Amino acid sequence: MIFSKDKWNGGKEISAYVPTSSSLSFQKMESSLSSAQQMFLLPLVESKLMQKIEDAYASQDTASDDALHLLTLAQRAVANLAFWHDFDALNLRITDQGFQRQGSGEWQGAYKYQEDRMRENFKNRGFNALDALLDYVEDNIGLYPEYKETRCWTDRSQAIVRSPREASRIVCIYGSHIVFMRLQAEFPTVEEYHLKPILGDVLYSDLRKWLSGTEEFPQLGFHLDTFRLACADYVVRMAVVRLMKQTGSFTDRGLYFRQMASGSYDNMDLSPATDRQIGNRIAMYEIDATRSAASLQTFIKNFMGKYVEDATDGYNIRDNAGHNAFFTL
Repeated sequence: MIFSKDKWNGGKEISAYVPTSSSLSFQKMESSLSSAQQMFLLPLVESKLMQKIEDAYASQDTASDDALHLLTLAQRAVANLAFWHDFDALNLRITDQGFQRQGSGEWQGAYKYQEDRMRENFKNRGFNALDALLDYVEDNIGLYPEYKETRCWTDRSQAIVRSPREASRIVCIYGSHIVFMRLQAEFPTVEEYHLKPILGDVLYSDLRKWLSGTEEFPQLGFHLDTFRLACADYVVRMAVVRLMKQTGSFTDRGLYFRQMASGSYDNMDLSPATDRQIGNRIAMYEIDATRSAASLQTFIKNFMGKYVEDATDGYNIRDNAGHNAFFTL
């Protein structure tokens, strides 16, 4: 584990990431920290890279700056997610007499709105740290070849939409891996039932072969990534439409609108979207998806003519070597 009793130092080890009291014991947090590491961090980085992070923790005095930075991101994620996931349990004491709420003569329990905000902060900070950790590993993949062996990396390397960053360029998800994973559940359906009819069976089948590396991408005057990203633009937008129709939002927090309202906290009121507001948002994304589909079809006709009728085999540029064509006004 990337926290230990030997390095706890009166809570200072965890207080670097969560402002805690020095009276917080490692015994109290051990189960929560271990669970957070196993549930949230390990599935993403898998065993080999996790071992590398733990090795950096065990030898911090001799570890490289890159390894220490990765360790810091991992600890920040685990610490915050431990408090978020076990928030209620950490507020209670479990004995042979059942569940008891802890308290003292000087300190009172937090108000509900304070607890709600703390929960949300722990969750956001924890998952943001996971996002930062994965971005850092992917940006420095040469230092972490172990990550290339993970299912997370393998699946993405052959996918049409490969990362939260790519999705964020199309629809703003703030680079969130959590939101990206929600969209990933929709990608197979969109690709099979929406993208395939646009590309046609032959081109769609060839795209899959090119992405998997079983066939080499032909010389068409542009890179495979250019075509892939043109497809990704449509896939992401259509996935957002499907997720919005199913859940009312493509994030895990629902769809809310913020507006000025006197008498509320900081004069701002946050209220759930109405059915009409959700419908308007879905309609907007559907329009964007339709335009993206039209753009993709134009791209195919102009640059991949052998796959469609009445189109060119390359860039749509007139060959006027014989000077037989001219323009008039």
